[in-house]
Amino acid sequence: MKIRTLSYSSILFCILLLWSACKEDADAPLRFYDSKYEVPMGGRRYLGIESGNGDYSLEIGNAHIASAGTETGWSGVPAGCQIYVTGILTGSTYLKVTDNATQETCTLPIKVVDNYEDINLIRNSIRPNIDKNLLPGIDDIFLISNAARDAYFFKQGKQTAFSSGLELITKGSYALEQGTEDRLTLSLTFSLDAAPPSEHKFILWGTPYLSHRLDKNLQLNWGTPPLEDTRTSPEPPPSYTLEEITEGGEPGTGRQIGFMLNYKEIPTGILP
Repeated sequence: MKIRTLSYSSILFCILLLWSACKEDADAPLRFYDSKYEVPMGGRRYLGIESGNGDYSLEIGNAHIASAGTETGWSGVPAGCQIYVTGILTGSTYLKVTDNATQETCTLPIKVVDNYEDINLIRNSIRPNIDKNLLPGIDDIFLISNAARDAYFFKQGKQTAFSSGLELITKGSYALEQGTEDRLTLSLTFSLDAAPPSEHKFILWGTPYLSHRLDKNLQLNWGTPPLEDTRTSPEPPPSYTLEEITEGGEPGTGRQIGFMLNYKEIPTGILP
């Protein structure tokens, strides 16, 4: 009987070892696609989780600069759980992420930058007066919400699963002026590589939503009234028109190109 008891104990011990090994194999390591992240002030950035188990504890170094949270129900991400960071004030802090399944931690530098809007040019429109060669080589114009009214001009390079592919062409500045309900004036100055800087003026044909969003996100202080639609963005995003202003030209007759307000993120390391 003693030998049989030892055999049962040995079998039980082996089962426990196998169960423990299987459990360890099932727990995925905590990994992120990037080692640091930027988020615009007042905006939200979802972090790229490469591997994890879906149950996370989050700790922000400075709660005055940023906050963080999780969202479940996602597809295409580990365990269906996303981690996001919301920018509150410009500055640098960190996010410490703990995977509660393994107690593994990752500390990610977080930088909150000025808010911005992305004007994404659409060259395949068939509207009248469309000129695909307007603003040649430029695909995206990022207008920055800062005192200098900086503008960054990008071309679209090769996109990957981990990169937008945006390539910086030059830097300049911008000015926006109110007009009618469906018309704004945009001045763009290209200054980084130009001597002297060159200025171009455009009409932005849009909707009250366009004026309100630019007013709010770029802090233009126009005092546009709240929109009846409480959604943060229309669905699907509408396409607007950018028209070149020429001396003596009548509105509606200049060279035009379509655009939309996009939600692309400016590449990390561009903004101070």
